[in-house]
Amino acid sequence: MQQLVKPSEYAKMHGLSRQSVYAKIKRGTLPSRKIDGRYYVIVADNIEKESDNAPAVNEKIEHVSLIDEYREILKAKDETIEVLKASIEDLKEANAQITQTLQQEITLLKQAFHEMKAIYRRDYMIAHTEAEENEPTVEEIAEEAEVETVTKADEPKEEEKRPKEKKGKKKEKKKEDEEECWIPLGDLIQRQKYNYNKAKQVVKRFKKAYKKGDKRIRKQNGIYYISCYDFYEDILD
Repeated sequence: MQQLVKPSEYAKMHGLSRQSVYAKIKRGTLPSRKIDGRYYVIVADNIEKESDNAPAVNEKIEHVSLIDEYREILKAKDETIEVLKASIEDLKEANAQITQTLQQEITLLKQAFHEMKAIYRRDYMIAHTEAEENEPTVEEIAEEAEVETVTKADEPKEEEKRPKEKKGKKKEKKKEDEEECWIPLGDLIQRQKYNYNKAKQVVKRFKKAYKKGDKRIRKQNGIYYISCYDFYEDILD
């Protein structure tokens, strides 16, 4: 059986200097083996038995070998720890860079969102303004409902439509017509100074009441007239 002995131990066992042992190892005259960058001399059992102290020396050599192995293990462990520390520092730096990049991207997204919101508001205001400009005004609604204040006297005379009646009946009919008074619906809207929505709603209500047969409302030549002597709270409310 062969054992590995450090060059220094081999030199003590044989009364040699370390330099001479290393020289023999390099020349190849002394059997050796290189482990983890270190040289060890190969010693046979027959050589160790020649000495009375061989068992003690072998135990010492094994003990020294174990210590060296432990030292190598500890050294490797320390190197691993240093590598891990360096890796942790690199990860921290990379994480900081990623965080900074994400914050910049979030800021850019916020800016883009505010810009899009401003553009949307501007387009909405432009579209809303154009829609308001295209809608009829209160005056136009009033014009649709009226032309001017008209009384019954302005309507075509009955005598032009029918044959002449007796003089007494004619005077009586004329008197009744003079007592009637009708004004265009648009005149009411302008006097009350309704806004656009209110004026549109009022016209719609009066048209609906006329279709139901309300005698306070009259339609002539496409114009709606209302009686001067009646009240219209039931329609306006």
